[in-house]
Amino acid sequence: MAKRDRRRFLQSIAAAPLGVACAESAQAQEISSPLAGQVDELAELVNLRYGKYLTDGDMPEIKRGIERMLRNAETICKVKITNANEPDFMFHPFGD
Repeated sequence: MAKRDRRRFLQSIAAAPLGVACAESAQAQEISSPLAGQVDELAELVNLRYGKYLTDGDMPEIKRGIERMLRNAETICKVKITNANEPDFMFHPFGD
């Protein structure tokens, strides 16, 4: 009985990285799914406006860029600022 338990244990250790990889890929798909509708709509707008200039291979790259920008916008919106927060730098055109 001890050999069987040891064997099962070693098999489960060998399969552990596969479970982690599957969980990570499923998590990545879940993250992108809420934005999928917005990405498709914005990609369709790009296609309507600039479709005559695009090739067949351009649209996947455009969709990845749109998704990246939407994720960045969500991240920026999570930062809470008030009117008391000053800008990072002040622009002085005449070199005060």
